[in-house]
Amino acid sequence: MNNSTIIISTFAGLVILVYMLGMAIINARRRVHNINDVERQLRNKHNSTLRRWLADAIPQPQGEMERLEQDLKRAGFYGSNSVIEFRSIRNLLVMVVIFVGVGAAIAAKPGSDLPRSILLVTAITTVAAYVAPRLVLHLQAMKRLDSIQRGLPDALDIIRMCLTGGLPLRDCLVRVSREVEFFHPDVAIELEVVRRHAEIDTMAKALREFSRRMNAPDVNALASLVSQSERTGTNVAVAVTEFADSIRQQFRQRAEERANKTSIRMLFPVILCLAPPIFILLLGPPALQLRTFLNAARNPGGIMDTATYSDRISDRLSNR
Repeated sequence: MNNSTIIISTFAGLVILVYMLGMAIINARRRVHNINDVERQLRNKHNSTLRRWLADAIPQPQGEMERLEQDLKRAGFYGSNSVIEFRSIRNLLVMVVIFVGVGAAIAAKPGSDLPRSILLVTAITTVAAYVAPRLVLHLQAMKRLDSIQRGLPDALDIIRMCLTGGLPLRDCLVRVSREVEFFHPDVAIELEVVRRHAEIDTMAKALREFSRRMNAPDVNALASLVSQSERTGTNVAVAVTEFADSIRQQFRQRAEERANKTSIRMLFPVILCLAPPIFILLLGPPALQLRTFLNAARNPGGIMDTATYSDRISDRLSNR
């Protein structure tokens, strides 16, 4: 590795470090423009300076921040500092990979291809270290959301039985969270969160918060249904029963839709995997017989022997 490559690598590492430091200072001194900034600063007071600096080292757009917060809540991370903790850990991992890779490239043997390979691996690893935690979090959030949606009809059935028995909705949530804890632990946790929110505020506000955390069609419809039933004074048990049946019907329709799509998806594996063996079985024996026939025909005295064919022509000409 020549001196110019070392200088360029060192300069790039310093530029990245200075950029991260500058963005952290700018974000730390940003002025307050609305009440959301005030709430954000109040939450940041509970974080250490190093953690805030690491979280702000790599800036992100506001839309990505909202999606990150949504996925954290879907995955079950309800802490007020979960976004800062996630960003700080991910940025720390990225910075460690960058500095270790650049240091290894500088310390490598000059004049060889090893420093260039190290820088290439460092760049790929840096991208993976930045993208992989976000992807894992998103997959975890979607898996937990699917588990909640699958367990919601069972929980609604128990809520209906409790409401029919005369229990109020808040006491029903306590009972249901205990009953479904073994089979649907994620649903039990969410119902317990809803119950605690309802104790502090109203049930309608707690259900709206539950809908905002999950941001799923079934959960949004449930929150709207229960809020409307309480506001109009209709029977909540009947509405919950009908809603649970509709959710099961939707799951059945989605399963049928996936089953119908399976035949189309299996078409290409069938063509690529099963068609060649079938062609071999059908065309293999005729091909072997044709090869045997051709080999026998080229032997002396065969129908395709050129010497025998010339003798036959000569005999016919002499007979004439």
